[in-house]
Amino acid sequence: MNTNFLVMNARQKRRYERRLIKVSIALGSILTVWAIVVGILGDSKSIIFDALFSMVGISLSGVSLLVNNFIRKPDDENLPFGRAQFQPFAITLQSSVIIFLCLYSLATSIIDIINGGKVVELGIALPYLIASIIVCFGLWLYFQKKAKLLQSEYIRIEASEWQLDALLSLGVLCGLSLGYFFKSTSLAYLIPYLDPAMVAIISVAFLRVPTRTFRKNLRELLQFAPDDDVENQIHEVVEAISASQRFLDAFVRVTKTGNSYTVEIDFLLPQELAHTPVSKLDEIRQQVHDQISGNYEMWLTISFTTKRKWII
Repeated sequence: MNTNFLVMNARQKRRYERRLIKVSIALGSILTVWAIVVGILGDSKSIIFDALFSMVGISLSGVSLLVNNFIRKPDDENLPFGRAQFQPFAITLQSSVIIFLCLYSLATSIIDIINGGKVVELGIALPYLIASIIVCFGLWLYFQKKAKLLQSEYIRIEASEWQLDALLSLGVLCGLSLGYFFKSTSLAYLIPYLDPAMVAIISVAFLRVPTRTFRKNLRELLQFAPDDDVENQIHEVVEAISASQRFLDAFVRVTKTGNSYTVEIDFLLPQELAHTPVSKLDEIRQQVHDQISGNYEMWLTISFTTKRKWII
């Protein structure tokens, strides 16, 4: 892994995220305008769908940029526990809009098939589709790499959108190319159905990624336990420390919101340890913190009690 990203603090990573999102918006805008022109001139529903998908992606990238700027502000009396919840909210919104777009395109393409389809000229669309495939695949790989280095959900979403754009353009090109080869064959009657059929297939295929992202971030908004490596590590550390200190029990509660984990750990002490000095308890707190802290933000609360009723 690039060590330059490891030494970045949270503020530097957010600035780098914003820079990448701005690049995505600029390049997406150029391809969107081109797609709209080609889609109208060629009367291609699949290319217009491509343009709409890119337009939605640009809008949602703008929302991500605003949220990224918003969550970096310090806590205040209105938001005393931080602003991390706005990240999964924005990503849930992004995913739901993409899901709606896919379902809407699926419905309209089925209607077009029922109504007899439409013929699209490959010559008008070919330059755009080739350029779109090359650019989108390149940007997908680039943003995917940056997302892994930054451990950024925002950039991962950007990478997914470029991946979907690339696959969409590739699918449209394959569909229109079939029409070109079908012209002089007995399958020529299928040509009007290729464009809406391709939109229908791609719409169904595209539903998987945003649906999975929607579910994941909705779980965060509803404060489900993350069930990931971080939570497993926290449980293992707490159990080990509880055993070594001869505590009666320990309760761990973990939720994940965006890049921030909220962790509450309650240790149940035997009665003979009821008068343990605060300095000793702080040493245990520090030990727990040192073993569970990582490359993520964390809101950590650790308490000690001899009464089980205070931790259940």
